[in-house]
Amino acid sequence: MPRMPDWKREIAEGTKREHWSIRGPRCIVKVLPLEAEATSLGGYITLGSYLIGKTPQEIEDALGLTRKYLSKGARIYKFDRLPLQHEYEYELSAKYPGGLFFNPAHSDPRYPPGDPTVHQWRIKSDIAIPVDQIGCLELRPNQRVPYDWLVRQ
Repeated sequence: MPRMPDWKREIAEGTKREHWSIRGPRCIVKVLPLEAEATSLGGYITLGSYLIGKTPQEIEDALGLTRKYLSKGARIYKFDRLPLQHEYEYELSAKYPGGLFFNPAHSDPRYPPGDPTVHQWRIKSDIAIPVDQIGCLELRPNQRVPYDWLVRQ
């Protein structure tokens, strides 16, 4: 199959649309340790639907986070606005840490491959997007992410 010309690839990139929302199962979320608080965030994000019914340990495994990162629990934030197209990059699924194939000889062993069905994006390093501080979910180690949290205003 021939390679797509640069101009066609640029048009495809320019018109792509992520199917995200601010609330509901397709809302974008950021997972932090329970003790972390924030007003705006960047870094890796995922969809809330991938976390439904999971404990902090299960979230840690699914996202390929460092071991014991969520040992005391998790604080999960929804964003106040959706990222603009120039503010993020798609990083494949959590199976590919940093968007790259995991190779034990060359990859950072602190970030193991996560669940191949959990997609992730990365907010670019110079950007921070405001988060909903009041509606964040505080999850203790044995608690599970409830579906109703995603749809609450």
